[in-house]
Amino acid sequence: MDPINEVDLVNNPRQWLFVIGMNLLVLAELCVAMYLATSSVEDFTATFIKAFFGMLIPTLLIGVLAKRRLRSAATAVRAHQPVEEQRLTS
Repeated sequence: MDPINEVDLVNNPRQWLFVIGMNLLVLAELCVAMYLATSSVEDFTATFIKAFFGMLIPTLLIGVLAKRRLRSAATAVRAHQPVEEQRLTS
């Protein structure tokens, strides 16, 4: 299984919106980590790494699981389509 899959906007717009939301969430986590790191100038790097990766790793794990669920839901929907419709969408 290829870990990098393109998002198919036509067949699964929820997955596309999910990817946009995940990008915004990671950007917000980066901003929060920078804000927390500037509060302690002496330990800037350590504070940033603890804050950012402490938020990023769970977000990415949840994101991967949610994207797989959305992908499998789209595959299940396509499996129930008639053969003619599958040819048109492929």
